[in-house]
Amino acid sequence: MVSARSDTDAVAAGVLDLLALGDAPDLDAVLERIVRAARRQVSARYGAIGVPDGRGGFARFVTSGISERVAATIGELPRTHGVLGALLEEGPILLDDIREHPRFSYYPAHHPTLTDFLGVPIKHRGNVLGNLFVSGHRSGHFTKADARRLETLAAYAGVAIANAELYAQSQRLAVVEERNRVARELHDAATQTLFSLVLAARAAALSTRDEEARNSLLEFEQRTTSALQELRGLVHALRPKSLERDGLAATLADHAEALRTSGARVVVDAAEGVRLPLDTEHALLRIAQEALHNAMRHAAGSSVHVTLRAGTKTVTLRIHDDGPGFDLQALSHTRRGVGLTSMRERANEIGARLVIRTRPGGGTTVTVSVPSA
Repeated sequence: MVSARSDTDAVAAGVLDLLALGDAPDLDAVLERIVRAARRQVSARYGAIGVPDGRGGFARFVTSGISERVAATIGELPRTHGVLGALLEEGPILLDDIREHPRFSYYPAHHPTLTDFLGVPIKHRGNVLGNLFVSGHRSGHFTKADARRLETLAAYAGVAIANAELYAQSQRLAVVEERNRVARELHDAATQTLFSLVLAARAAALSTRDEEARNSLLEFEQRTTSALQELRGLVHALRPKSLERDGLAATLADHAEALRTSGARVVVDAAEGVRLPLDTEHALLRIAQEALHNAMRHAAGSSVHVTLRAGTKTVTLRIHDDGPGFDLQALSHTRRGVGLTSMRERANEIGARLVIRTRPGGGTTVTVSVPSA
C-alpha cells in the first residue's frame, strides 16, 4: 500500500521542472508543462489551465488533449463565470457529471461533451492565480485521491507561475513607467516573494525523501538566491523616466535604450512634443512594449524600428521588425496568449485603430492610429 507521503513525493518528483528557474522561464511554456503534468497525475484525457485577466476573461488559457482542428472550431475563449468562476471563487470541485453543477450553463458548438470533472484553484501566498481542471478519467470518474494529487500539483504550479511572472517582470522593468514606484514595489513585494521561494525550496528539500528531488530543490534554492541578489541590485540602480513627467516620446526612447543594453537592435524615431491624455499615452506605451516584447522573443536578432508621428487629426505609433514574420491566421488555438489580444483590447479602450501586417519571411508591422483631439 502506497502511503500519502510517498504519493506526495511522487507528485513532487514529477513536477520539479515546474520550479526550475531555467535561463528564461516562459509563462506559456510553464502553463503547458503544468497541464500536461496534471493529465499524467490523474490519468485524464483532457486538461486545461486558465489565468484570469481581472476583467471577466482569461489572459492565458492553455488546453491539452484537444486537437488544433477542434479547438479552432470552438471559437472564443471561455469567461471566468459558470463552473470556471466557481473554481476561482469557491475552491476545488469534484463531480461525476459537471452538467449537474448549479452554475453549469452549456457547451459551445463543437466543444467535447465532458462529464466527469475535477478542478482546483491555483494559489500563491494567498492569491488566486488561476484554475486547473481535468476531465475524461479512464474509469469514468475521479477520486478524492486524484483531487489530493491535483491540489498538490496546483501548489507547485502556483510557485512556478509566480516565478515565471517574476522573471518576466524583471525582464521588463525598464519598460514600465514610474519605475521609481516600481522599484519600491519590487523591494516590498518581489524581493520578499523570491526570499519566500528560497525558504520554501529549502524546506521542501529537507522534507522530501527523494534524493533527485532534494538535489533539484537545492539547486533551485541557489539560483533563486542569485536572482534575489540581482533583483536587489537592479532596484538599487533603477533611475527611471516618468511617462507623466517626460511624455511618450522620451519614455519610448528610454525604453529602447534599456533594451539595447541587453543586445536588442531597437531604434526610436519619435516626434517631440506629442502629448495626449495620460490614459491614451499609457495604452500606446503598453502596446509598444508588447510589440517589442514579441519582436525580442520571436524575431531575436532582427532590427526593430519604432516611429511616433502626429498628423493634423491623428497620432500614429508604428513598430516594425525585419524578423521572420508569421501567418496571422495560423496561430495556435490551444495556446492562447495575452499578446495580440491585449494590444487589441488596449487599442479599443482608447478608440484607436490597430493593424497588424505580417507574413512568413516578411517581418511584422504593428500600427496604431489614435485621434489627437
